[in-house]
This record gives sequence, C-alpha cells and structure tokens, in this order.
Amino acid sequence: MKRLKVGDTIGLVAPASSVNKDKLKSAIENLEKLGFKVKVGKSVENTWHSFAGTDEERVADINAFFQDKNVDAIMCVRGGYGGIRMLSLLDYEVIKNNPKPFIGYSDVTSLHMAFFKRCNLKTFHGPMAVSNFSGDYNLETLNDFIKVMNSDEEYEISNFNEKLYFYNSLKGRGQLVGGNLAVLVSSLGTDYDLDYSDKILFLEDIGESTYKIDRMLWQLKNLGIFDKVSGVILGDFANCCKSSEDDMSLQDVFDSHFKNLNKPVCYNLKSGHCTPMITLEFGEILEIDGKKEQLIVKK
Repeated sequence: MKRLKVGDTIGLVAPASSVNKDKLKSAIENLEKLGFKVKVGKSVENTWHSFAGTDEERVADINAFFQDKNVDAIMCVRGGYGGIRMLSLLDYEVIKNNPKPFIGYSDVTSLHMAFFKRCNLKTFHGPMAVSNFSGDYNLETLNDFIKVMNSDEEYEISNFNEKLYFYNSLKGRGQLVGGNLAVLVSSLGTDYDLDYSDKILFLEDIGESTYKIDRMLWQLKNLGIFDKVSGVILGDFANCCKSSEDDMSLQDVFDSHFKNLNKPVCYNLKSGHCTPMITLEFGEILEIDGKKEQLIVKK
C-alpha cells in the first residue's frame, strides 16, 4: 500500500456525526496549505438526524473514494457516532482491490475493524480533518502523523517525551489492532469482530465512567481475549472518571485487570482523544518491550 506524501490528494469523508461547516472550511484550507490536494465527499456537509447524511449517502463516499484512482488517501473529518450503521453497506471487494491509507479514530474504530477483517487492510488510527486540523492545530500531532505516514523503516514510538508505564518486563509482538474500547465492544461476536490471537490490542476511550470501563474490560476478559493477545497497550482515557466516591479510580481498574496479567502491558500512550496525539498503524507489527520500556513498530 502506498504512503501519503505532500502533493497527494486526500479524500475527506464523514462516516459518523454531522460537521461544523466553518471548521470544515478551516481544515480544508490548512491541509491545502500543507501541500495536499483535498477532495470532499458529497455527503460531508449533509445532515440527517445527528449524522452527516443518510447511511447510504455516507457509505457511498467511502466506496467511491476507494475506487477513485485520483484519491491517494481517505481521511475522516470527525467521529461521533454512526460508523457501525454502515458496515453492511460497504463494498469490501472494491476496498480490498484498491488499498489506500484510511485515517481516523474514535467511532471510526468500527471501520478499522471491518476493513482489517474483510479486506486485510492496514489502516491508521490518526488525526481527523475537523477534529485535529481546523483552526490553530497542534504541530506535534501533525509532525507525528507525517512521520508515520512516510515511514518505511522500523521506529520507536516517542510518546511526545511523556513517560510510558509498563506492568512487567515481558516482551511481545504482533499485528496492532483495536481502537476505542466502547466501539470495539459493540462489534464483539459479530461478523466484523477480529481474531485476537497473537495480536497487540490497543484501547482508548473518552467520557466513560470508570465502572463502565471496568465492565467493558471484564467483557473482553470473559471472552478470553486477554489470553489470546500477545500484549496490551492502553492509550488516552480522557475524562474517564469515577461516577461516585466509592467507585474504583481508572488506575484501580487498570491495576485489577493488568497488574497480574502474564502478558506485556503498557499504559499512558498518548493516542486517542488527546492533544498532541500519536498516529498508530493498525495491522502493522508492533513490539512491546517491558524490560527496555519501548514500543517498536516493525516493518
């Protein structure tokens, strides 16, 4: 699959919630100033209930942009909610036969999972046009995104000089999969769920009470997923707070699930609903080295 370089055309799609048009205009201008050409999907400025157009309109843009030879990469404009409504409407044969970078996070997790499962497509858990590149956007997020999109050799994830924490000194490697915890859980047991055997599982979330995070992690545990994976990476869990004084803290929840797990587990990775944000390569081989306290993307 080709990488994204300056001068390429980015197709913008809105697979979920509707978009603020002023922020969209700003994001397009910023991407063009960076040297990219921008092609906007037909449904991006539409509104149907809370969505950016009907399910059929939103999915038509994705199918069309994968088939369009003049579109080099596809970037979602924002998340919100709606991706799961489109999964049965996507043209997986077109997507499989026209692989190109597909970029987004949060609600886009359902699409990442479906593309990996049905098309064996490597995708990017990375910044979105309106969410990350409108207005005075964060340069660290941009620079990491450009670095990852142009990387052909293995590299260590820097985490923006923030400390990575490891529960043990174990080492593990596998294809990186995952995304938003709540969205991932909604796909469990469906035709779009993944085989987690020997994978590195990345998880992040936003705005969920800690007891809900605990419940979702128990669902993964009770399904045996933590036994199947080669390791776990916990990203940003923004505003995931206790709903009552007696609830477990987020750290308590993580400790109860991962402190004694006989797999390498890393947390505090700055990827998810955070600024700056690290871009991750889903489907690429990633190695967790708890002894050296490193995350290495292999090529």
